[in-house]
Amino acid sequence: MISGIFEMPITDESYPFSSAERYCHLSAKDYVEREYRVDGTANVYRTADEDGGVEVMTADVPYSNRIVVRAPKDPAQASGNVVVEIINPTSFMEIERMWILGHGEFVRSGDIYVGITSKPNTIAKLKEFNPDRYAFMSWANPTPERPFDFDPEQLVRDGALPDMDISYETGLFWDMLTDLAWLLRGDSDLNPIRDYPRQAICLTGWSQSGAYLFRYLNSFAYREEVRRDGRVFDGYLSGGGIHSMCIPVNQYECCREYAHHLLRVEHVEEPFIALQTESENGRFESWRTLMPDSDDPDFKYRLYEVTGASHDTQWSYVDYYQDDEDLKRIDHLPVYVGKHAEANAYPSQYLFHAAFRNLFRWVRTGAAPATCPRIELDASGENVKDALGNTKGGLRTCLLEHPFARYSNTSLVEPGQGTVDKTSDKDGLFGHMESFSASMLKELYGSLENYRALCERDTAIEVSQGFICAEDAQAIVDFAMASARERGLN
Repeated sequence: MISGIFEMPITDESYPFSSAERYCHLSAKDYVEREYRVDGTANVYRTADEDGGVEVMTADVPYSNRIVVRAPKDPAQASGNVVVEIINPTSFMEIERMWILGHGEFVRSGDIYVGITSKPNTIAKLKEFNPDRYAFMSWANPTPERPFDFDPEQLVRDGALPDMDISYETGLFWDMLTDLAWLLRGDSDLNPIRDYPRQAICLTGWSQSGAYLFRYLNSFAYREEVRRDGRVFDGYLSGGGIHSMCIPVNQYECCREYAHHLLRVEHVEEPFIALQTESENGRFESWRTLMPDSDDPDFKYRLYEVTGASHDTQWSYVDYYQDDEDLKRIDHLPVYVGKHAEANAYPSQYLFHAAFRNLFRWVRTGAAPATCPRIELDASGENVKDALGNTKGGLRTCLLEHPFARYSNTSLVEPGQGTVDKTSDKDGLFGHMESFSASMLKELYGSLENYRALCERDTAIEVSQGFICAEDAQAIVDFAMASARERGLN
């Protein structure tokens, strides 16, 4: 239960971590960014059965957490759409990847964004960033005397669970999320968006946070005490979800083996759109956990596999942060460490713009979005390549139909620098590109003007199918044109 929400003052010296006002200039777009301290109590749960059912292990544990809210300055300009993001904690800092990929659509449509800290492993970096601002944050373990069935320190040393800390309890999050959702729906004085229209509230998460979303749907969203005779969220959108990871309900279950079916969602009564990049579609068990698109009342589902994109890209992981001096100061500025000349720079944000728009349309009108082909896989679950070296099938744009480069979902790195396997010389999450030569582009497309015509024709088809927003069509064509021109097509 949430007992208090307190707006945190923003000054030139004290502002939210990775502030979108600083990166996106929100005030110039008539948006405001606010940050809040959230105090309350939450239950810690344990898994009760193989179907993902849970029961209370420890009740009413106190916590202090944070949320960040971005909304139109004038409530009358709000769309009535609310996006709640489970902020990604994997790199030990708060990465608002779904904001990064979706804010172009949120801001132009008047959507409200609410990001919630989802795991206490990021608190240390928040306090390093600003010890006074974030001194209040606490997810203390209510049962520190309880023994583990494994050696937590050994898991940290081995790198299996590098972010584990037995002084806190990750399992507090589930009630934090539920209670926040119901607060945002109501008219309590505590609700930070109570003056705004709120017709549709949807949950989103990226990568590990996408796996959090899967677990929430499988174990919490349809419990009677969670639903309260209604729906907690009106829709769901996961991005880059990791299907080899079943999020434990509490930290004491970190080494527990869960039923395989909990790696995916098999029941969802609200619209659910999943976007996967080439980094995850065949790896991390994704090819073993595929589900068909469906309009069934008990499984409203679309899967879009974004051909060309890797899990991290130059724009979504590096360029967005604009070489931020604050992130340098805490030694956490995202960089590309691959050995290749070009990092993967696929502009997947435009496909996320359309996916969020489709989700809210589906929620509010019942009109389900179009389906699209899946990426072609071989018998080992690896992506099948075309004659130019790009992946076949999937959700495509003109950048794949008329490529100027070969897109890879991996990069060669120095051992120890990989995201997943520190012993490998390959990073499986941040890919690279290999540009075509000017002579090859000339042979493929003849001239820059012909290339423009091809890209415009293909993009118009994508717009008509709802995979690209009409407002983004010119930007995609311009991106393709500039890229081809830089590589020598004239």
